[in-house]
Amino acid sequence: MVGEPSLELALTVRGLIAPHIRRTPLLRSEALSRFAGGEVFLKCENLQFTGSFKLRGALAALAMLPDESRRKGVYTCSAGNHGLGLARAAGVFGVPCTVILPASAPRVKEEGIRAEGARVVRSPFEGYDDAEAWMRERAGAWGETFVSAFDDPAVIVGNGATVMLEILEDLPDPDWVVLPCGGGGLSGGAGLVIRELCPHTRAVGVNTEASPGMWLSWRDGRAHERVDSAPTIAEGLEGGVSERTYRLSRRVLDDLWTVPESALGRAVGWVAREERMIVEGSGAAAIAAIREGRPRGGRIVAILSGSNIDPERLRKLLDP
Repeated sequence: MVGEPSLELALTVRGLIAPHIRRTPLLRSEALSRFAGGEVFLKCENLQFTGSFKLRGALAALAMLPDESRRKGVYTCSAGNHGLGLARAAGVFGVPCTVILPASAPRVKEEGIRAEGARVVRSPFEGYDDAEAWMRERAGAWGETFVSAFDDPAVIVGNGATVMLEILEDLPDPDWVVLPCGGGGLSGGAGLVIRELCPHTRAVGVNTEASPGMWLSWRDGRAHERVDSAPTIAEGLEGGVSERTYRLSRRVLDDLWTVPESALGRAVGWVAREERMIVEGSGAAAIAAIREGRPRGGRIVAILSGSNIDPERLRKLLDP
């Protein structure tokens, strides 16, 4: 049994996945530091293999699976990046893998999943929540073991906790850590490490206004497992949360913010122009929050969570 997310599980998982991931850099942003009136550091998971931190959690989940379950295959529903990570991890462990995508998932993510050798199935539904419900109605068709993109203890610590452990090795005791928040796996896992190792650091999750599943959950005091989402360029943050990630976030995060869709688009373009790096909409959520004026001062870490953006979408966001 894996058990619930914990620092001990995170340390175990980190050793298991280390041979298969890139230890991504923590880079000081001169331009964003001037803007925020402090020191801003970017954790560049956009430079991770598969273009996203999601590889970490997928590797962790498969590393913890019994051999018999691996042989029978795994499946998942994903907006794209978790599917990419699981497809790569399945190749590492020699596991059959099926990825169900919403109809709206970017083509670049589907192509990457297929290139890793996984089977791809497009659901007839645009949103993540509807796609997952459609997948679950047909669960027996995909494989033996479902690997959630966020509601899995190994995925949570593999994603957020291992990222945070690296950050703290490079920058002990930051004042703020700003975390993209969709299903809550990244923010919950990172917040868990912060509470255990640097409790004076403020950990903040960032939802999109288009799909504020965790924000609504905090407001209402219950997990919103499904939300009605508006169109968004941050498809990786779209959809509801689980009871596990909701409870974890309330325990380990200090606050939860939302950013408008327009701020996400501006942040993608800003990172490309100022930092000479590509990020997708989800990957720019922390930058969008900082550019909206939160937080200011001190040593701030922002996680750039992914870079898998369709070239045409990126071109439009770069147009003046």
